[in-house]
Amino acid sequence: MSYDFAEKDLAHIRHVLSHLEQSAAGVRILETGPMASLDYWQARIQAILVMPMLSTHAQKQAKELLGRLERLKDSRRCAAGS
Repeated sequence: MSYDFAEKDLAHIRHVLSHLEQSAAGVRILETGPMASLDYWQARIQAILVMPMLSTHAQKQAKELLGRLERLKDSRRCAAGS
């Protein structure tokens, strides 16, 4: 995976997470399917993080996205427990 692709992939993942966060905040029914699989997005981010010589900027972005994913997972757990 090239570093340019990694940057583009992080931007794509950020967009997807924004959509999923808005869905959760709007109290819409939890989405299903591949796009809504938080484990899938986490794996994609982790694949970027293990790239050798990844820029500090990209590492920071990836770690921020992992934090957002964890918050989204927490909100889904809370919604499922309600």
